Amino acid sequence: MRLRFYTIGLMMLAALLAGCAGLQPGYEPPTLEVTGVRLDPSSRGAVPQFLIGLRVINPNRQSLRLDGISYNLYLQEQRVLSGVARDLPDVAGYSSRTIEVSATPALFGSIRLLSDLMNSPQIEALDYRVEAKLDGGGLQWPVRVEEQGRLPLMPAR
Repeated sequence: MRLRFYTIGLMMLAALLAGCAGLQPGYEPPTLEVTGVRLDPSSRGAVPQFLIGLRVINPNRQSLRLDGISYNLYLQEQRVLSGVARDLPDVAGYSSRTIEVSATPALFGSIRLLSDLMNSPQIEALDYRVEAKLDGGGLQWPVRVEEQGRLPLMPAR
């Protein structure tokens, strides 16, 4: 009986130490910037594919491993593009890397956006937001990143 409590106690201590080892004091979440959106030239079929350029900035000492990413692009609070990618290159510590990922249009969000734009033709800029989940795989927690801003529709005067 005493041996059983000793074994259970050792197992709990090992689990606690393994959990603490996964914590990273001073860890800052990465930053994500959209560098461009364009139609994929190899896109075939009824549903067009788009390529989204994403710049991932790693503000930490350790390398950022990217096993996968899921992302959504919103315009005027309407989800217009979404996608997933895997087997992405690592981002070294204190550096950035630009990756290009494929996305498909969200039909209903795109229709609502077009309807909103037709009902307010004097709009000068679009609000955008990118939400992404960066997955490092293994025992690491996924990191959720969001970027938002405004895209001017009219050239600067």
